[in-house]
Amino acid sequence: MPIHITTQKLGESYFKPLLLEASTGSAFPDTRALQCSGCFSSLLFYDSHCPDFCIRLSNYFLGADVGWNETAVNNSILALQFVLYHSLHYRFEGQPKRILSEGQYNLVASPDVGRINWFDKSNSHTSTLDIHFSPAFLQSFGHLFPELVILLEKRERGATTQLGGSPATCSPMMMRLLKAIIDCDLTGDQRRCYMQSKVNMVLLQALEQLGSRPVEKETLIHLKRYDLEKIYEAREYLLQNMENPPTLKELAHKMGINDYKLKKGYRQVFGTTIFGDFHRHRMEKAMECLLEKKMSIADTAMLTGYQDPPNFIRAFKIYFGSPPGEVRKRYEQNNDKRES
Repeated sequence: MPIHITTQKLGESYFKPLLLEASTGSAFPDTRALQCSGCFSSLLFYDSHCPDFCIRLSNYFLGADVGWNETAVNNSILALQFVLYHSLHYRFEGQPKRILSEGQYNLVASPDVGRINWFDKSNSHTSTLDIHFSPAFLQSFGHLFPELVILLEKRERGATTQLGGSPATCSPMMMRLLKAIIDCDLTGDQRRCYMQSKVNMVLLQALEQLGSRPVEKETLIHLKRYDLEKIYEAREYLLQNMENPPTLKELAHKMGINDYKLKKGYRQVFGTTIFGDFHRHRMEKAMECLLEKKMSIADTAMLTGYQDPPNFIRAFKIYFGSPPGEVRKRYEQNNDKRES
């Protein structure tokens, strides 16, 4: 993933490689460490590459003389941006300023990075973790998230946009995943497999949360105490009957609640769709069955509601980045190393 810096004085900006020992102490091994300096002060980057994405840990140190050149640099951007420290002020070309506060994130897409200005003097010291994806990789999630397909189509038509009209806030689990990515000390193939797994988990959770956020103009439905009790009861029933999950209409009928109210109320209460919540729990249960209970792949598939093991293997690989057999093999190898 190339890095482009554009300022009012293009000739006065330059990159130089840094030794990790002389840096801020980032644990990112096997990475490219770069510092960019210019009239805007400096930026410090750590790049970690995988086939489908690039993880960038960035630190902005911006002075008062912040410049930005609107000349196109012909480099597209498709990135999930997380603010780790302070806040990130940025602006799409011709649009008002936007802000990502500490702990917030959004998926940003543009056919040309020159249409977005991150060089705002408010970013005096900001830290972000950005995951830059290939369009083909995100397209593979389109069957689960139609809104993602719409975003990719807008980008293809030349629009600069975001997945969520407003930023989302990281859940505790997402924060733990981001910390695991930053603190990972593996190298080589082990690092790439580990990053693929963590990034898939982060991406799925982010897409579920961004996609289920109500539009600003959308009004929330009124939920009575009875409705809330039935929504929580429906969630508990769904997770307890994972091996034979009911349809939405079957679940609503069993709970004695309208299926529209159950669907909309579920998203309103839990901040995610019924399918998204159920899928996350069935994948977590699958991982537990495979690694801790040492169940077979076929039995794990049946227990998590998949009648056809190949469909389970496909869903598991999309969620965790590797097929169940490979994940189990790596887990056993790591256990053997710790015991020896």
